[in-house]
Amino acid sequence: MNPSVETDAILSRLRQEFIETSVEFLDSIDTSLVSIADERIDSSSDIEELQRVVHTIKGQGTTFDFPAITRIAHRMEDYMESAAAWDTETSRGLGKFTDALRDILESGDNPNDSELRAILGHLPVNSQEILAEQQGRRVVRALLVMPQSMQRKLVAQELASCGFQVITASTPVKAIGAAVATTPDVILATEVMAEMSGHELLSVFDQIDKIKNCHLVLMTSQPAGQAGEEKLPEGVVVLHKSDHFHEDLGRYFMEQGLFGELAGKNA
Repeated sequence: MNPSVETDAILSRLRQEFIETSVEFLDSIDTSLVSIADERIDSSSDIEELQRVVHTIKGQGTTFDFPAITRIAHRMEDYMESAAAWDTETSRGLGKFTDALRDILESGDNPNDSELRAILGHLPVNSQEILAEQQGRRVVRALLVMPQSMQRKLVAQELASCGFQVITASTPVKAIGAAVATTPDVILATEVMAEMSGHELLSVFDQIDKIKNCHLVLMTSQPAGQAGEEKLPEGVVVLHKSDHFHEDLGRYFMEQGLFGELAGKNA
């Protein structure tokens, strides 16, 4: 057999296995969502398993030529992380994500860019985002760059409570890709990360024309004057992780007009 033909056959078989396995994963997610809706979910391990399954689907989507699966699963992770509570409303919202994923998998085709935008536009958002839209306010997209942790979850929930659409990235490399793909309105990066520091990452963002008007925020545990402020691009704001962090965060958003009519950082 021609080696290239054999390789294509193997890849096709692996892709089909991914589709079938992912549909089974979605079935298990739907079962968990019924438990959440009926308030029968009995331990955090159930939620952790659901998150693990979504993460697995996200990680394999692009590998098997389904980049839309990866994008939707990432949005689903962000929706879970910013959820204030695991309740019936959260369950219904997550069900819409699984429906979107299932439709793509069962079709066997990755949607084109315009189709994906339409799908993403119909996916649920948190209740504060809905309230912002009802009040005629633009929903602000916030990219949160922090390793996955309870601290990130708390910050994500704080951003969601402000009505922001939260996008998370656990590494600088993933953050750069997410920023280019989603063009967020504000980027918040923690200082301590493995691949590069927060101030180095924000310096990279400052050079990307597509997000030139994005608000940039460095979050650090270092005291004022010791956070490398002199190395930061002009306009970057430093927020210190203290007992007043959430109050300082809210004050910054108010000062920048991010709770109402959106203002660019150079406006």
